[in-house]
Amino acid sequence: MALTVVLLSAACGGGGDSPPAPDPAALRACQDVFGAESVDALRAALGDGFRPHGPAGADVKGRLVAEARQWRAGTDDLRRQVQHPCEIEGGGSGRVITATVGWSMYDIDHVSSGKGRFRWRTVADGVYVASRPDIWGTPLVMPCTVPGTTPGQGRELPLEVAVLHKATGEAAEVPEERLLAALARGTRELLGCREHVDVPDDLLP
Repeated sequence: MALTVVLLSAACGGGGDSPPAPDPAALRACQDVFGAESVDALRAALGDGFRPHGPAGADVKGRLVAEARQWRAGTDDLRRQVQHPCEIEGGGSGRVITATVGWSMYDIDHVSSGKGRFRWRTVADGVYVASRPDIWGTPLVMPCTVPGTTPGQGRELPLEVAVLHKATGEAAEVPEERLLAALARGTRELLGCREHVDVPDDLLP
């Protein structure tokens, strides 16, 4: 009887258990955000500690589209929702990669001229990147007119995306610039932005 108890105990709580596999829906969400190749590289580098987190793209789109359609010129109170379509955890060190998307508090006229031009660099026609990071990484701003919004929304309520990259070791070899470009392109496609904007690969100094 004692031997049976020992065997059952070892089977239930054995130290050789493999770590749980990443949640398939969250993995797919991060692949949609950063591209399968980049996520696979991060997964290989982070090993058993790799944990993706992220809502379905439809949920992110729904929130952003609803906010854009509620926007009205001249009555903007600058309150913004911040969405995190993908966060990647690694090896017990917390979130090492975080994607952030939302509507910017800066309009296109600000980031492209006036005092704004001292902080924002034009990296392509309609694509502006901040010269210094904030709490969510280095912001990228671009016009994005959503169908069903009031005139001027695309320029006065532009899209802003950023990537916070805190990975070290082999995971750091997947560059922030590559993740930021993928996030910008993927979010434009998700929202169906009406403007034709080419997001270049070369975004950061």
